[in-house]
Amino acid sequence: MKFDGNTPIYLQIKCVIKNAIIFGSLTEEEAVPSIRVMAKQYRLNPQTISNAISELLNEGILFKKRGIGMFVEKGAQKKLKAKTYQEFIKADLQKMIAKSRSLGISKNKLLNLIEDSYDKGGEK
Repeated sequence: MKFDGNTPIYLQIKCVIKNAIIFGSLTEEEAVPSIRVMAKQYRLNPQTISNAISELLNEGILFKKRGIGMFVEKGAQKKLKAKTYQEFIKADLQKMIAKSRSLGISKNKLLNLIEDSYDKGGEK
């Protein structure tokens, strides 16, 4: 995995774990790979992984079973999807609408473009 130099690595690892939960690679109550395993997998200092895990624990996305490991919290996927949905509406969708307006794309044309793209699976 290549890391973005503009964002702290622990936040990027946190995002990887969140996306795994959102897309179902990690399911609710499933064990998350250990800090050591992830540190080895990503060739990172275990403390970097630990920082990401700690934030996810604090956010209620993961929970810890003493002596066993970290697990995905019940309802984590729903919680993450709801948060991601709100972020999409506030950031991405609003930017797209603003850019469309600045380019003179009508609402109907934009809706047609979205439908066409959506039907093609997001391909050009």
